[in-house]
Amino acid sequence: MSEQTRMQVQEKRHRLAAKREPGSLDRLRERSLMIGRRVTELVDGIGRVDGLLEDCGALLNVSQPPVTGKIGLRWWKLRGGMKDREPVVVIWKKGQGGRFYPERIGIDGLARRVKTGGGFALGCDVTRDVVRVMVVGLRLRDELLKGLLAVEKASRCSGFAGVADKVDGWEVDVGYWRTVIGGRLDRRFDAGG
Repeated sequence: MSEQTRMQVQEKRHRLAAKREPGSLDRLRERSLMIGRRVTELVDGIGRVDGLLEDCGALLNVSQPPVTGKIGLRWWKLRGGMKDREPVVVIWKKGQGGRFYPERIGIDGLARRVKTGGGFALGCDVTRDVVRVMVVGLRLRDELLKGLLAVEKASRCSGFAGVADKVDGWEVDVGYWRTVIGGRLDRRFDAGG
């Protein structure tokens, strides 16, 4: 192969490698739509779990007597700047003035805290089943929220913000250099064509 033919082959390969693949932007748009659908499904899932947790809280309220040791579900605004109320498992305790107050507890081992004697005996089976479903629901809600927060965090990454401004600036730079070079590169590649 002559030197000139070898140069022409190299320049042709360069031209092919320097162009983007046809349809790549359409495939990216399709992926973005799929991601949007998944985020919608994620939010809908959180809504369904919240509804299930509300039902669990209502069932716990009627399956146990209003005495110390009653397990409940409350929706509290927690510290940390969250605007929405979060589901919290509580145990009701009687204070010094005779008033009941909720004390927040963790969900690990919650099924073992279900009382079965005295006034609790009548609804203990329902309470135990509801507590199990509630624990699974709270864990699932936590995982779904983590997924949603990960998507939100990815959308706020430093490369994502101000993309249009950055690209506008780069287009000006590239346009300037194409003008300065005066099409010399285009002529070079077209000559070997």
